[in-house]
Amino acid sequence: MNTSRIDAPVSMQIARMGEVTFTNSKFRLPDNSGFNIKNDSDEPVELEVILLGMADDETVTTMFDSGWNPEIVKEIKQPSGTVDLKWGV
Repeated sequence: MNTSRIDAPVSMQIARMGEVTFTNSKFRLPDNSGFNIKNDSDEPVELEVILLGMADDETVTTMFDSGWNPEIVKEIKQPSGTVDLKWGV
């Protein structure tokens, strides 16, 4: 997204980032804080995630386009295929 709902320019401000590596079939930041996902591949990828405002037993499956995505995520479930993901805060 390059503009907001009122057509104002937006810029995602990422101050730290790293590789998404799965442990026990999931990824979370050590402090359980929210993060954005960067899909570093050329194709969209379908991920099962827990968004920051959701309960830990609630998930949603959605597409993440190439590049940075606006969703604030607290957990990614490991997908069945190979993915090239980064996290950013």
